[in-house]
Amino acid sequence: MTSPDPSTPPNPADNPIGVPHADLQGAVNLFRFRPERLSVSALEFDSTCSFRMGDKVYEDLQVVDVSGTGLGLQSKAPLDLDEQAIVEEVRFRHRGRVVWTGEAMVVYPQNGNQLRFGIRFLGAPLSLQEIRFRDDFVEQRLGHALERLRSYEDILPAEWRAGVTHLHQLLLEAKILLDSQQASDTDGRWHEPDRSWRLCEAFMERWGPEFRRVTEELDAMTESFDDRQVELGLMYSQGIIMQEFTHCEMMRRAYEKPQGYAGDYRMMELGQTDVLEGDTLYHRFLHFLSQHFSLGQTIQARAWNAQEAAAEVIAEDKPVRILCLASGPGVELRRLIRDTVEFKHPVEILLVDQDEDSLRSCLDQLNRVCGERGDNPPVEFHCLHFSLRQIIAPKRGAEQELVKTVLSGVDLIYSMGLFDYLLQPLAKRTVSSLFKLLNPGGRLLIGNLMRVPDSTWIMEYGVAWHLVYRTEEEMLDLGAEISPAAVSVGRDKTGHCLFFDARRGKE
Repeated sequence: MTSPDPSTPPNPADNPIGVPHADLQGAVNLFRFRPERLSVSALEFDSTCSFRMGDKVYEDLQVVDVSGTGLGLQSKAPLDLDEQAIVEEVRFRHRGRVVWTGEAMVVYPQNGNQLRFGIRFLGAPLSLQEIRFRDDFVEQRLGHALERLRSYEDILPAEWRAGVTHLHQLLLEAKILLDSQQASDTDGRWHEPDRSWRLCEAFMERWGPEFRRVTEELDAMTESFDDRQVELGLMYSQGIIMQEFTHCEMMRRAYEKPQGYAGDYRMMELGQTDVLEGDTLYHRFLHFLSQHFSLGQTIQARAWNAQEAAAEVIAEDKPVRILCLASGPGVELRRLIRDTVEFKHPVEILLVDQDEDSLRSCLDQLNRVCGERGDNPPVEFHCLHFSLRQIIAPKRGAEQELVKTVLSGVDLIYSMGLFDYLLQPLAKRTVSSLFKLLNPGGRLLIGNLMRVPDSTWIMEYGVAWHLVYRTEEEMLDLGAEISPAAVSVGRDKTGHCLFFDARRGKE
């Protein structure tokens, strides 16, 4: 007969009478229930306790730990306290305030040189949640918040703070009026995409100039801020303005950075869509507003420059390869495929991005547009989940092989938003690396936004979206180490995006 496996618990079905208690197994190791205890060091407070026993009063006893049913205490010298002795007039002081009073019993007396002992409450239990609230929320968080508010008042100019408040008030007035318009639209026509767009456009015409005036004035005042004022100013303005901007997905994504960085593919798509998103007319207006700041318009305009560059290379009488770096949503490529009447030669488009979600979304949209054409165009897409580091300094092995065999030999490389986040030394190094990937006669086109007061201030001080803005001189400097090349710097139609345009010589 085989002996039962001791690791297998008895099966009640094998024993109609039931499993004997002696055969039941508890935890593998010994576990005992103990009321939750909070260490004083963990709570970061210094609490004391006092009590009376007979004619003796014991003051300023150090509290070592706290539970809902008692205290761990420590005295400076040995005390004559027997186990189960009753102590009266117990006062537990937390941050100088008495939070528990009553009688208690000594449960762990001092022993030898051990100065610690324990008492158990004989009255109502102590609320640990209240202790945490006093220590964490009231003293720590609220204390820091009050200090920060005083710093705002002491360090930030009153006129500047008034300007931020005025911006917030403008947004609230917009909400009141647009909510009223929505409520009066008993047929719900505002839901129609074209109707909501026209309503937002009409409202923006009258409301926008005042909003723009205030942001430009705030930007001018902010230029003289020192580092401490900038730090506090960002916290102050974002804390106020994001109360409203959180209702706009584009602005909320810039602030919360769900993909880990501002300017992700979803933001760029929202910035270029013709359909406003939002559950209310006011929410849709915020989406409209985000698109119609100066740089919001530029984000849309620069994509047309990229599309024109791609269309130019496709028109050449040969197969071509195009590399889109930090490809994002690829809105310009969708339009390119949709608007090109005929592809006379094969076109290979390489989508490179560090965000897998971005690549997946972009490829799905491009395949959908190709399918809608109905003529099976000779366009092939390849996605490469690569970071910038892997391109400019690939590791030996697979990374170097990919750069050498897949990314090399392209006719056009373009990037519209990546360089907005690169400091000059890294940007120059990136340009040099990318230029080497071009075929003879190939073109490198890089867009970089310029600082614009009405947009830059609200991006930085409203939604925590920080960019590296460049001048024409700094754009030209990007190509200081490449040759042979014809380098020029141009602008988009809004005048707020600079383009580094380098063409490799034909060999």
